[in-house]
Amino acid sequence: MRKDLNVFDFLAQIPWWVSVTLSASFYLLLQYVIPYFENQGALVNEVHVSVGPALAPVIALALLTPVTFSFLKSSRKKKLHDLRKEIKLIQEIPWEQLKEQVAEAYGRAGYLIMENDPFTSDPSIDLVMRKSANLYLLQSRYWRNRKLGLREVKNLFSLMHEKQATGVFLLTTGVFSKNARRYAIGRPINLIDGIQLVELLSTIKEIEPAPKSLQ
Repeated sequence: MRKDLNVFDFLAQIPWWVSVTLSASFYLLLQYVIPYFENQGALVNEVHVSVGPALAPVIALALLTPVTFSFLKSSRKKKLHDLRKEIKLIQEIPWEQLKEQVAEAYGRAGYLIMENDPFTSDPSIDLVMRKSANLYLLQSRYWRNRKLGLREVKNLFSLMHEKQATGVFLLTTGVFSKNARRYAIGRPINLIDGIQLVELLSTIKEIEPAPKSLQ
């Protein structure tokens, strides 16, 4: 376990049902089990009987706090597994074809795709989009990666400031690390993972594998 991992981070990473079990166990222990042992002495009894039941719901709720995040994480993993066929098809699409589909999807969402924008000459930028007076940069150079971390997100955010853009989009068929998602909170960074990419492309047409060349 990492040294900087606190108890709530740990509870958020374990399966949600484990947190529920721990919460229920502590509640029963403080609410019923400890007060039951009244033969431990009057002072101990008074403390356990009065404080134990009072703390029971507090501690139980505290242990349940990370359950939401753990449950969402488990649900997302399951959904990624269920969409593995669609994700695999996206990974087989040549980049130029994928870029066209992504551009079409965002075009239908109200973004204007800039074909001859000066920014398009930058090889690190895959699409330049405008919406009203706002400029957005899209990067999907890592779309086949299984997991993107903080480094890729920070690099794109720096690029956004360098180009004086309003916001950025980072696409992948995999997932983003917890640190990457945490860094994006409160910043104009849109992280599109495998699930969201499948949903995005489903707005234009059914994902089809790239035609194989004849030998």
